Amino acid sequence: MEVERDSVKLSLSNELTKTAQSLSMESHKQNKPFITNLNKKPSMEVAIFAFPGSWEVSDWYHDDRFGETEVDRNLFKSMCRIGENRPAKVNAAFLKRFQDLLNESTFKSEVEKAVNTNKKILFTGHSYGGAIASFATLWLLDEYVKNRGKKFPIGCVTFGSPLIGDRTLSHAVRREKWAGHFTHFVMEHDVVPRIMLSPKISIQQHVPSILKFFQQQVNAIDDKPHKSRKLIFSKSGPGKRTAEDRSIGDDEGVEFFENVIINASAVASHVAFELMEPTNSLMEKLSVDFVKVSPYRPSGFYVFCTSHSQQFRVENPNAVLQLLFYFLQLTDESQNLVDFSSKSFNESFSYEEQVKNVLQLENLIDLKDLNDHLLTPNGTAGDAVRTSNEALFQLSASARCCLIAAEEAENRKKENEKMIDKSMKKYATPEEKKKKRNRTELKFIEEILDELREYKKNHTDYYEAFKLQKEHDVDFLVNVDRLKLAKIFDEIVEMVMRDDLPDEFEGREEWVKVGTEFRRLFEPLDIGNYYRHSKGDDNNKVYLDVRPKRYKFTQRWYEHANGMGFELVSETNFVALLEEIKKEVEETKKKPIDMVKEEFKSLEKQVHNWISDHKIRNDDDDDDDVFWGECFFSVLRGKLG
Repeated sequence: MEVERDSVKLSLSNELTKTAQSLSMESHKQNKPFITNLNKKPSMEVAIFAFPGSWEVSDWYHDDRFGETEVDRNLFKSMCRIGENRPAKVNAAFLKRFQDLLNESTFKSEVEKAVNTNKKILFTGHSYGGAIASFATLWLLDEYVKNRGKKFPIGCVTFGSPLIGDRTLSHAVRREKWAGHFTHFVMEHDVVPRIMLSPKISIQQHVPSILKFFQQQVNAIDDKPHKSRKLIFSKSGPGKRTAEDRSIGDDEGVEFFENVIINASAVASHVAFELMEPTNSLMEKLSVDFVKVSPYRPSGFYVFCTSHSQQFRVENPNAVLQLLFYFLQLTDESQNLVDFSSKSFNESFSYEEQVKNVLQLENLIDLKDLNDHLLTPNGTAGDAVRTSNEALFQLSASARCCLIAAEEAENRKKENEKMIDKSMKKYATPEEKKKKRNRTELKFIEEILDELREYKKNHTDYYEAFKLQKEHDVDFLVNVDRLKLAKIFDEIVEMVMRDDLPDEFEGREEWVKVGTEFRRLFEPLDIGNYYRHSKGDDNNKVYLDVRPKRYKFTQRWYEHANGMGFELVSETNFVALLEEIKKEVEETKKKPIDMVKEEFKSLEKQVHNWISDHKIRNDDDDDDDVFWGECFFSVLRGKLG
């Protein structure tokens, strides 16, 4: 399990998990926004915060569809796609509950107290409470680890939690290497982790009754040991009930369950279609794309608890999604749907028994270790492997194919990453380096950057030198290098946008560094080329209007890594504004001269701020890659008086 270098994953033990599960159920009975073990045992090494459930429909769905909204970027700055600056979408109702928790309770102060007394932090919750625990963990990682730079063990363990966010959230969690902080326990048939795959409109007739039943189950919990409670389906259907009646009608329970399965199938099929890189007809692709499916996707690590008293861990979110669907399928045509759906509801309250009697974290098997066996014919995978993972091998062939496809998709992304890594010299093999030395037209990114540094060193104003193109041979070669690197980085950007690279790629220190070096050295040349050929005159657009994505993406990589906000005008493109001021002074003269002078002074002040900012300067390098435009400023200063 890889964890972000600046964060520390809390190692779960069997006892700690049992304590968390017990506290998560106890929180249901307390009329409090959260409870903590520190109230009873302040000397505990691990501070556990447990969040209660909610049985009100408005706390689950914000609208009649899926109820998603953009994540609060003030609380969760890292939950986005960096290059595209696209925020994650999360369940609006869950988010609202967490925002209220921060604003209206003592939660923040209790967490601060625990951190200041060097406690390890564990958030936990059952069902709805698990969703709030996940938000709390993301907030803690972003606020304390990412923003404040603190290091202490952080963990989140949930039991039957619904999904909280979309693919972007899952991507961001993996990019930050935070997935290992989350452990989600899911019973094989528990319907709650699948609920968010259905739009509210498809199940809204039954949701109030289902939540009411869950509330009654919680109210029946006492402190004495008890057998697992069984759900009784009433033969009378969804009629009038008393407070003591904890039954759900046959038709009501089955219809709810069927709707969840149908919607889960749509989502799983949609994702599987993309994973397998199909060659199907355009019509089939359109039929998939025009069906509005749930945006919610798994994030973090999952532990599936099967009816065979077996448990296995899944780290691949796409594999988790497939299992959430396929484990809900009837494995035998003779199975009674009423009984199966009853079992699904019942399993929502089976985690206590599972954790107490079955849990052995040290013996968990990773799904990825079984992939080589999943498609082998019966009897050839090894009796021990099949016996110890019976639930997996009872899945249909199509289910197992989807699990393999999920893993193969990750492998393809890693191969793509290796391919582009080789464009950097330090990742190439000796044979590849020798081959490139023998073919001068193929150069490593780092070699081209060094050549441009030499060009910059040999010219007092390399921006003006390249723009004027007086040294034809030298300037021609520099321009060729500019085009080569533009092609490489354009391809990388497209791969990031197509999701063809591992989620961790945009956060990799090596690519943040080389992307920043590329941007600082080559964007001024792109600007010089733009204004040399007067490209903006035809469409009346300035450079910043058409700035290439390769520079926006690499700028955002750098700013994210350094905890900075995005600047439209940055240390690598401000020269474009100087060009516009120069054009205004020499040609168009549409603005009052005082306004132009004010724009010039404001830009000059901003550049001075950048020069004094150590985050901007390359302290690790002998040479400063940033072009500060001293000569350009001097010329304009003279023209403006």
